[in-house]
Formats: sequence, structure tokens, C-alpha cells
Amino acid sequence: MQSRAVIYALLLGAFLGLGACAPPVRSDRMAPAPTGETQFAAGSPLHAGIALKDVGGGEPATEDSNIGDVQLRQAVQDALQQYGLLQPDDAQARFRLSVTLVKLSHPAAGLDLTANSQIRYALTRADTNVLLFNDVVAASYTATMGDELIEFLRLRLAKEGSIRANISAFLERLKALPISGPPKQSAELPQ
Repeated sequence: MQSRAVIYALLLGAFLGLGACAPPVRSDRMAPAPTGETQFAAGSPLHAGIALKDVGGGEPATEDSNIGDVQLRQAVQDALQQYGLLQPDDAQARFRLSVTLVKLSHPAAGLDLTANSQIRYALTRADTNVLLFNDVVAASYTATMGDELIEFLRLRLAKEGSIRANISAFLERLKALPISGPPKQSAELPQ
């Protein structure tokens, strides 16, 4: 009977020790993949026109942190690239995007874990500095026992899913924005 208690204690210690080694969130799981209905038109002024500028509001990435600035930047950058919107050369960008993680909340424990994210996106025209979009987008994602049995991994899935849903919601709103391209240069000089 005493050996059984020792075995249970060792198993419990090993299980709790796994929580201390929880891997941090992964940016590749936070970037939404484009689908046919979420693609931007090839003629969109946003196509290959957005430079990602400031990204902030996250925490330093540790096992038990929420989302780090580096992971958030990479996720947004990956999404912009996959959607054909990223312009890596700042000098050629027609638009500039700044991103700030305002809030990421989640329960400490539970069977179904829901993470809620609020991210502010600010899109400006590069030529005029006119603000075209400046709003906080909210999204949530629930990871269930069916997604992952181990709680700390389920929580990580919920955080990653919430950021993915948030970026996706921003891109949907961006797609619906009436944005015109930069003024066209005339080849003729006025008379």
C-alpha cells in the first residue's frame, strides 16, 4: 500500500513538473491561413503594399507568459505574407501597420479553456500619414478536452487560437475597407 502511494506521488510530481516545461506559444500557429473566400483581390491597393511597423503590448516569451511581441510580430507578418499584403521594403510600402496587444485573458484552469484577445490595429497611408483604420479587434477561441488532454497545452492552444481568430477578423475588416491606392502619377505635365 505504501509503494502504491509512492508511485502516485511520483506520477503526480512528474505530471506537475511537465507544467513547468510547457512550451511557449508558436507564431506559426497564430497566423490564419488564407482560404478562397478570404483572399484579397489581386488589384487591391493593399496587395504587396503593407509594411509592418511597431508591434507591442506582449510579454517576454516564457513558458507561462501570454504572448510575446516577437511571436505576435511573426504571426502578423506571416499572415500578411500569406495573404499577399506584406511589403518587406519600407520605402516601397503604400501603407504602414502598427499592432498592439491590448489584452489577452484566459482562465487559470478548466476543462474547456477560452482565451479572449483584444488587439489594436492602426493602418496609415505612407504618403499622407492619414489613418485609414484604427480600432481594437476582439476575438476568442475555446480549446476543449477533445483538442488536447493536458491542460497547459490546451491553454496554449486557446491562446494561439484567439490570436489567430483576431488576426483573421482584422483581415476581414480590412478587406471590407474602401481603400484607394496612392495617387497616380501623370506622365504628362500640366499645360
